[in-house]
Amino acid sequence: MRDVLAADATGVIRGRWDVPPLFRPPTPPRHFVGRDAELRAIRAGITVLTGAAGVGKTALALKWLRERGSGVQLYVDLAAHGIGRVLRAFGLNVAPDDESAVFRSLVARRQFTLLLDNASSAAQVRPLLPPSGTVLVTSRTRLGIGHVTDVGPLPDDGRLWPLLDLSYGELPERQARLYRLCAWQPGVFGVPEAASVAEEPACEVEDALDDLVEKSLLTEVGDDAFRFHDLVRAHARTKR
Repeated sequence: MRDVLAADATGVIRGRWDVPPLFRPPTPPRHFVGRDAELRAIRAGITVLTGAAGVGKTALALKWLRERGSGVQLYVDLAAHGIGRVLRAFGLNVAPDDESAVFRSLVARRQFTLLLDNASSAAQVRPLLPPSGTVLVTSRTRLGIGHVTDVGPLPDDGRLWPLLDLSYGELPERQARLYRLCAWQPGVFGVPEAASVAEEPACEVEDALDDLVEKSLLTEVGDDAFRFHDLVRAHARTKR
């Protein structure tokens, strides 16, 4: 295995060259429509995809990487992994104060196309940005960096309903049942309400709701608060 070289304050550090499996981009959704304008808006340099939870920011970024990205790609879910863990996966053990510099050096030297998913603030992202290359960032808020592309709910252009049918057909039974039942909740609802209508433990229902958010069938609007897009709610109410 070849070495990758990254310089920190104390000298040169040796580590693995290939991207560890945990930090390779996941496969984008098989059923993907209706984001042509947003795909065209992503450009070289830094692009921030911003929008509500569950609206499809990550799916859009992964779709772009698969179809239009170039070179070796590195995916970091900032909500789940610190940069120290990323570096250790590459075999780079450095002091906390040096992590940002070593990470930037790693990305720049390998010329990674970088996806920073679920960023919470500009302060979290800025120390990780390499001096050049393509970086995609997803965030619920505008970060004041790079080129911003707003990701809103999918419009009904005649293709969404068949897509919803396909997505629904692939749901495990618990998620499918919750999808149907919660569609009759008015407006925003929480885990307790969903658990009540499903007559299941709240902890299990919460996991199933998170799965629906990840599949863009439900939108998270706050801590343990969810809502349906009007068209998705209408679709769910047709299912039995």
